Amino acid sequence: MKIVQDIRAIARPSQICALLPFYAGNEEESFRFGRLGRWYGRLVALVILISSLLFGQDVLFASSEYRLVANNQGDTEEINRTIETLLCIGSYTMMVLSSVLNASRHFRILRDIAKIDEYLVVSGFRGNYSCRNVGILVGSTALGVLAVAFYYIHFRSGIYCKKQVILLLVYSLQLLYSTVFAIYLRTLLRSLALRIGFLNQRLDAFCLQESGYVDNWLELSNLIEVLCKFRYITENVNCVAGVALLFYFGFSFYTVTNQSYLAFASLTASSLGSKRDVADTMGLSCAWVLAETITMAMICSACDCLASEANSTAQILARVYGKSKQIHNLIDKFLTKSLKQDLQFTAYGFFAIDNLTLFKIFSAVTTYLVILIQFKQLEDSKVDEINQA
Repeated sequence: MKIVQDIRAIARPSQICALLPFYAGNEEESFRFGRLGRWYGRLVALVILISSLLFGQDVLFASSEYRLVANNQGDTEEINRTIETLLCIGSYTMMVLSSVLNASRHFRILRDIAKIDEYLVVSGFRGNYSCRNVGILVGSTALGVLAVAFYYIHFRSGIYCKKQVILLLVYSLQLLYSTVFAIYLRTLLRSLALRIGFLNQRLDAFCLQESGYVDNWLELSNLIEVLCKFRYITENVNCVAGVALLFYFGFSFYTVTNQSYLAFASLTASSLGSKRDVADTMGLSCAWVLAETITMAMICSACDCLASEANSTAQILARVYGKSKQIHNLIDKFLTKSLKQDLQFTAYGFFAIDNLTLFKIFSAVTTYLVILIQFKQLEDSKVDEINQA
């Protein structure tokens, strides 16, 4: 099956992480969701859930033991880092839980795409999206963040060995799951966009014809039917990935905000002993911001690409609609639904995910950063008053 071949490079890592259900067979007749795959996903979800509860409890009630810079952090920084770590734990945990709970629906999506691929391949579709370059980019960035975090936690902080292991494990799981999830989602969405784009090109060919609509009405009917199915599949993909997207973007937004604030706090802290301490702090903050920005940008561009391709179908059909009266009834139903509501990816309905999302996120980060800086200055002024007294 073509869709299985298209996602093959990222399918196995996604299955190992329980983000994609294990399936058997490479043909439509033998393609099935194995029972072993169900139990594996549930086992991984159970292990992640139990470990997350234990880690979360430890981070919440022993937050002072997780201070990366014990002498330089005030109460505001400690609270922000604690919340960030808890969101980190919640993010990858919800990715796994939502993926396991939606495993059957996820499998049906792949099976539906495989059925449509038979028609597309016969029609001449040969498109294929490679995730190699973006995979190398995101994977290298994640490894870089983990290396910087290891250096900073192990060599520059006063955290005890057991707490170091917990913190590094939490960071490792978050980077692993966010990287695999982002690459798989981008591969799937771009593969769907290629298929819809191919159908739109064939549909657009009807606009260039001066006659022959009566003879080709069956082909036009098939194209519209397949496009309707892809619209339904796209909505299902959004439903399956919606919860994971919500928690990931929530964590990423808070991380970018907090790390930007910590970078500012590092530059302005009067108790920093040397420029090297500032560079180390800035290095960790910049690594987190860079990694989350790249991952969010990769997801946003894939969502926007698929949504734009799916929404362009209505514009093409509108042009075909004006060419001949004999196909009005055939197009009316599709246009009625499409023109009322454009297809868009959302984080479980809370906000849309497209190319403008990053701009909105950084606009909000700037606003919250100003607020946090004001709290920092207020805290510093109180400390100075106490010292002078």
